Amino acid sequence: MNERYAPLALALLACVAQPAQAQAPGQYRCWSYNVSGGGGNCRLAPPLVLNADGTYQVSSEKGRYKVQDGKLVLSESKLRGPGKMEQGNRIVFEYDYNGMHHTVTYLCQSCK
Repeated sequence: MNERYAPLALALLACVAQPAQAQAPGQYRCWSYNVSGGGGNCRLAPPLVLNADGTYQVSSEKGRYKVQDGKLVLSESKLRGPGKMEQGNRIVFEYDYNGMHHTVTYLCQSCK
């Protein structure tokens, strides 16, 4: 290997060797909302805020969150169930409520 490229190769190897971050504290905005195949607009929905200390808030709901095996679990959520962490900046919640399947996607607006 050319000595000129050795530092770059080591830096790339270090990036590949690091596991992907399981979660990113920050503010997540609702990007899409789908109920049993019908899309909806959620741009005015309150953000989901994940704090670095393990707490979260969405509207008046507050609690603790944990990420395990790529799933985000909100301690006080009564409807959503676990959310799937995707690509480091997206959270997808899928759940059934009142006989309808809901899919809600949040994108990170300001991850730390």
